[in-house]
Amino acid sequence: MMLRWEKIIFTLAVFAPVFLFISVAHAASVGDQRSFFVNPKYDKYARTSLAATLKYTSNHAYFYVDNNYWSTLSAGHQGFLNNAILDLAKEFDDNIYPKEVKFWGSEPNPGVDNDPRIVILLEEMTQTSGGYFETANGYSKKEASSSNEAEMIALNVEVLVANVAYIKIFIAHEFQHLISFNHKDLLRGLFEDFWLNELRSEYSVSLTGLNDSYSSSNLKRRVDVFLAEPSDSLTEWPNKSLDYGVVNMFGQYLVDQYGPEILSETLQGPLVGIASINKFLESKNAAERFEDIFADWMVALNLNDRSVGNRYGYLHPELRNIKVGPTTRSYFYNNYSDFIGGVSVKNWQPAWSEFDIEAPADKSVKIAFFGESNQNFIVSYVVYYSNGSPEVRRVRLIDGSGTVYIANGSKKIDRIVVAATNGRQVVGFNSIDQARSLSIKLSFVEAKDIREATLKDGMLIKRPNEKEIYVIWGKYKRYLVPGIFSLYGHLNPADALEVGPEVFDSYQTSNYIKYVDDEKVYAVWPDGTKHWLNITAKQWDASSRDWGAIFTINDLERKYYITGSDITR
Repeated sequence: MMLRWEKIIFTLAVFAPVFLFISVAHAASVGDQRSFFVNPKYDKYARTSLAATLKYTSNHAYFYVDNNYWSTLSAGHQGFLNNAILDLAKEFDDNIYPKEVKFWGSEPNPGVDNDPRIVILLEEMTQTSGGYFETANGYSKKEASSSNEAEMIALNVEVLVANVAYIKIFIAHEFQHLISFNHKDLLRGLFEDFWLNELRSEYSVSLTGLNDSYSSSNLKRRVDVFLAEPSDSLTEWPNKSLDYGVVNMFGQYLVDQYGPEILSETLQGPLVGIASINKFLESKNAAERFEDIFADWMVALNLNDRSVGNRYGYLHPELRNIKVGPTTRSYFYNNYSDFIGGVSVKNWQPAWSEFDIEAPADKSVKIAFFGESNQNFIVSYVVYYSNGSPEVRRVRLIDGSGTVYIANGSKKIDRIVVAATNGRQVVGFNSIDQARSLSIKLSFVEAKDIREATLKDGMLIKRPNEKEIYVIWGKYKRYLVPGIFSLYGHLNPADALEVGPEVFDSYQTSNYIKYVDDEKVYAVWPDGTKHWLNITAKQWDASSRDWGAIFTINDLERKYYITGSDITR
């Protein structure tokens, strides 16, 4: 949990040279007492300050215990607490500190207090609080009057006594916040988005091996919370348990897909939030961007099957069998004319609408989407067929609207799951976001109509009851002699769609081709010969030929044709 102090103070701190506020180092000794400012929101007694005593000094930390709590313990319980502190200190020195510093980078060191050790305050906190980090402590009192002038985190002392294994999770989490404060706030003058900062802190628990025993891990607790209510915004941050569930699931997915460096490199980069992830993707020459990842993640949560595509499932062994059910479920039968439903989603809030379909083979499904034109609704859908095979597709909405057609042939549609979110906002997230509505309308259409409506570049078409097959591109169609199909692994004559004469004739016939790595354009004749158009670009334009009529071919097809005489006009 990371807390921010007043914005006006933070703004001043950003522009203040850090070196001006380094105080003279004073090594503390066991038994020293010190007064600390604390956060009343998380303190058990709503205190704003408390006195604490240094109980142990490790290689990397000072461990202070709340005097008020210590005084309530018997000698035996005090001894038990001391042993728990030794256990926690060893874990921090030997495991958490070296692993996190190696992966994320260093905390402020020696920092505002000019001391290489951090301060860990063991405080009596509310029952639901495990620990917190406040950036104010990293500045001098001139910058923030409530600063403790130390690189420090606070942990719930009662959790330490009850379960030392559990408190190790919190120290791993909070220590990342201290590191992030150094790399974003101090070194670059940036304020990391809450959701991404918390995501990295949650991943630190896995990084340090504290999630290795999954059945009793923090990750499992977070996953269980997420599965109970998975439709929670990733970026809205009211600091509830649901927020930690969704960042865990998204963070594990990012690491599965791109490796842990997507988290470490974005931490040490010059940007924050979504922009930092897009910059990382760009640096790796990845075609996708954040919204594409989010769309695939929504599908992965519902489908979770990497055999369909690596991006549609988890690699983490404990997450491979997780499947998120629909937010809403509806039934759409043949006797219905139309069905209108929809979802209401906040920015980067995943939502799933399932439609169970019952339709005869000659009926297919049309889905129309309608939303506010100034929003950026991101929509994917999974078609589950009766034979068990799924197909994943993406819908690109324009001005909030879009339409897709889903063929219902021999495979027969069983159900369709629409995964949707709103991705309009990419910066400036806070604790409250407004949901926006996306309407979803389902209709049954004739199968022949859908075949014609779903034609795309590169598809094969033919007239009804005729053998000649054409490939389409743009507004043109090109006849393919039978020998051509074997030269392309993806072309199968059986996939050719029969279209009506109006659709077939709407494509102009072209016989122009060019090899992908050659500028020469050829005309292919029915006798299997190719003829180079030995003319200039100016002559081409003057002849009213269309550059869009040229089909790109592979080397095998180029060699398939016999070279004939040149065309010179």
